[in-house]
Amino acid sequence: MAYKNSKTSGRRRYKSRYHSPHNYKTKRSKSENRAAILVAVVTFLVIASLVVVFTFGERIYDYLDGTLSPVITSTRASDVTDATEQESAPTEKATEAPTEAPTEAPTAADQDEDFAALAEQSGIDLATTPASQLILVDTEDSTCTVYTYEKDGSGVWQPVLDPISGYIGAAGASETVGPYDEVTPLGTYHIEYAFGTSGDPGTKLTYYTAYYGLRWVTDPSSVNYNRMVDGDATYIDWSTCQWLHEYTVSYPYAVVFDYNRDPVDPSAGCAKFLHVASAPTAGGVGISQPDLYNILLWLDPGQSPMISIFN
Repeated sequence: MAYKNSKTSGRRRYKSRYHSPHNYKTKRSKSENRAAILVAVVTFLVIASLVVVFTFGERIYDYLDGTLSPVITSTRASDVTDATEQESAPTEKATEAPTEAPTEAPTAADQDEDFAALAEQSGIDLATTPASQLILVDTEDSTCTVYTYEKDGSGVWQPVLDPISGYIGAAGASETVGPYDEVTPLGTYHIEYAFGTSGDPGTKLTYYTAYYGLRWVTDPSSVNYNRMVDGDATYIDWSTCQWLHEYTVSYPYAVVFDYNRDPVDPSAGCAKFLHVASAPTAGGVGISQPDLYNILLWLDPGQSPMISIFN
């Protein structure tokens, strides 16, 4: 009995040593800890890999790309040419095609016959003129015909608007014009800016709206003769001027060109504009308001526009 009990108690000790609930739970806890550590390590490695890829990915790609498929470059342009020649193995160097002689700029003879005749009549040297836009005023007595031309990319002058009938000074046109002469000055002039009692029509030229006080000095004894002045000027040394805001018929639009402008000659004429008129003028070039409106929309200071008045 004592033996049985001894064996039984031994078996119990055996079972309690390896299968007790306490020891079983302890082994499960250690397994779970190992799994958690493994997950943490894998997570860390993934995050670290992503950080490396995002930070150094481009450099790594460039390195691998250059290592696996290196690009062959040449430091001399002649290397490429030499390699091409060696592949084709020509026995003789190919003869180069002859270079064509540069073409000269079109002259009056190369242009449209009408324009060629007008350019010759006006005396404009097409080879040297800086203008790419021309207003040609062909005068006769106190009337005129106005032509508009623009030079295209190939250097040929093309008509822009249909010919426009107009008027010049009541006393005709001349190279000599006095301060009070109703004569239109002959010659070729640069177009400067525009003004008018109407608002800016949308021209590319600098435009001044004629408000009260804006005047054009017509007194030859003034230092401001043949110039536009602001009514706020404190120094006034003239006795005659045009109050521009009052000229609603003649100056709804007006284009100023540089006749007697720089320097100003007090013995020559003044206030000679391209403006609106339906009868002979005091010396300007007069056309209808719609025609002048279209010219203002066309004129571009970047094209160095000029006006030439001739007979």
